[in-house]
Amino acid sequence: MKIRTKIILAFGVILAVMFGSGTYMHLQMLAMKASYTQIIEEEKLLTDLREMQFIMTGRNNDERAYLLTGDEEFRKELKGKAAKVDSLFAKMNSTLESSHHREKMEEAMGLYKSFLESSDKAVEAQDNGLHKEAIAHHFGQERQSRITLDSVVSGLVEEVRNEIEVDRQELEENEGISAMIQLFFNAVGILVAIVVGGFLIRSIVAPLHRVNKQLHEIADGKGDLTQELTVFSKDEIGQLAGSFNRMLANLRELISQVRGHAQQVAAAAEQLTASSKQTSQATEQIAITIQEMTEGTDRQSQNVEESQQEVEEISAGIEKIAERAQSVSAAAASTSELATEGDRTIQQSVSQMNGIGETMENLTALVGGLGKRSEQIGQIVEVITQISGQTNLLALNAAIEAARAGEHGRGFAVVADEVRKLAEQASASAQEISQLVASIQMETTNAVLTMEKGSQEVADGMGGVARAGEAFSQIRDAVVGVTNEIQEVSIAAHTLTESTGKVGQSMQMIATVAQSAVSHSVEVSSATEEQLASMEEIYASAASLASLADDLEKLIGHFKV
Repeated sequence: MKIRTKIILAFGVILAVMFGSGTYMHLQMLAMKASYTQIIEEEKLLTDLREMQFIMTGRNNDERAYLLTGDEEFRKELKGKAAKVDSLFAKMNSTLESSHHREKMEEAMGLYKSFLESSDKAVEAQDNGLHKEAIAHHFGQERQSRITLDSVVSGLVEEVRNEIEVDRQELEENEGISAMIQLFFNAVGILVAIVVGGFLIRSIVAPLHRVNKQLHEIADGKGDLTQELTVFSKDEIGQLAGSFNRMLANLRELISQVRGHAQQVAAAAEQLTASSKQTSQATEQIAITIQEMTEGTDRQSQNVEESQQEVEEISAGIEKIAERAQSVSAAAASTSELATEGDRTIQQSVSQMNGIGETMENLTALVGGLGKRSEQIGQIVEVITQISGQTNLLALNAAIEAARAGEHGRGFAVVADEVRKLAEQASASAQEISQLVASIQMETTNAVLTMEKGSQEVADGMGGVARAGEAFSQIRDAVVGVTNEIQEVSIAAHTLTESTGKVGQSMQMIATVAQSAVSHSVEVSSATEEQLASMEEIYASAASLASLADDLEKLIGHFKV
């Protein structure tokens, strides 16, 4: 039997046990659900019956209150409670399943109809004013029907309560039985799983353990390749054991061949090691000689390159000197022209400063005259102020005299008043003119001081401009001398540049020849070094091959073939 079949069979048994347990538990759950549903329906029926008893008691109290008081509110309550009772009867009839309960419910409905008829008669008698007849109906036939109805409903309530209690006890007993059966199924499932697992472990792990032990011995280098596995099962483990035995046979043949080849490789590797060592020593001596030649040529090439760079730098510096000499010469010529133009400009500035000085002196004299005229205006304004004060005093006296004259002096009083107003206006205008004249005098004084200061600064400026003119003349003479010398330097720099260019070309040719020699030396040195490295690698590989051949012989010697 194959391992796959064993595993499928084992899991099939376990799944069968689990399926049986699950099916039983499902059926038990359905039965318990039905029992719970029945108990819930019985609880609802019990609640409806109790509610109906409560409503009937309330209706009886409302009817009694109506008979005693005649209040219409109680009559409305009677109709409302009757509708609720009818609704409860309809609801309970739709949910009842027991024939006994249906018979009891039909009996209760008949008694309820008889009770309603008696109640309606009592209410109708009360409405007609027959109070005693209404009381007789209420405490007579109606009371008897109500007592009988209450007895039937109470009996039905007690029966339903007992049925609920019985159903609960049965449900609890079924739950206990279900729990015990579930525990039994669980125990059986665990036992089956243990038995099946043990069978699988015994049929699979034991052969694998023997194969693993043999593989460990081979992996540790101490394996006996002559021992084969003995497994009698026909499953994949048996097939694995057969394949393992065939692998051992192939390994024995392979190791025998490898042992012979390893001895041949070891002998050839020793010969190759000796030859490569001699070749490596000769190549190393050639490489040292070529390396020394290369270093000498390289140093010569570096010196030539450095000399060439220095010559090129000198040539470039001389060219820059020539260019800057030309630039300085042009700048000096331009500076000479600017100095001449500056000299002319300064001469013109001196003439203009002289004219400005004369103008400032004339303006100072004019402003001084304006100050004197302002003082005269102030004196005149003071006289006007005095006259307006006298006029105002005369107008006051005239007004007093006109008041004494009475009706005849009224016109004179008007004239005196106008004269007084005119005198006041003249006095006010004189004060404004006086303030304006004072302001003009102050500004005139400031203008005179400013002009005097400006005249002094103009005089100082004239002296500075004269000194600047002399300096420009000296600069112009110096610039002319510098220009001549710079032109001579520029000619000498051009001559030196041509000479250094020729030297640079010669150094370039020397550097090219030296660089070519270095390149050839480097190529020869590189080829020699590569050959030396190859010989060293061959020597190392041959030594390594000999060592590996020895190691291989030692490793193969551990196996028994």
